[in-house]
Amino acid sequence: MKRVITLCILSCLAGVTQAHEGAEGVIKERMDRFKENKESMKAIKANLGGDTSIIAKEALAIKAWATQMTDFFPEGSTQSPSEALPAIWENFEDFKARATANAKAAGDLADLARSGADTSALTNGLKALGKTCKDCHNDYKE
Repeated sequence: MKRVITLCILSCLAGVTQAHEGAEGVIKERMDRFKENKESMKAIKANLGGDTSIIAKEALAIKAWATQMTDFFPEGSTQSPSEALPAIWENFEDFKARATANAKAAGDLADLARSGADTSALTNGLKALGKTCKDCHNDYKE
């Protein structure tokens, strides 16, 4: 089970650890926010079966970013080192729907953590959250 979670998180975060060297403006801001997301995902994973208040806090941080995410993708913000694909702007409504799905999954995980759900339910919530990341990255990230 832990291996599945690790694979889910790794695929969700693939490329986020790339150096931000040369990034500026909105591109640097969004890269920094995705890096914060990576840290939140790590904290959630580390606390499965542990402190659910941390899981809730980090999931809510992910939700907050997801609700703002599309604002950090103005048209034309593709300068290196951005890994955003032009498909984002070609299918912006779908991109927004994916950000909404990410926010919902993060909110659902926070709700589970606050309700005292067991480790199995929290694990499934983390998997669902990771899937929203992966689905978006598959279509919209180099």
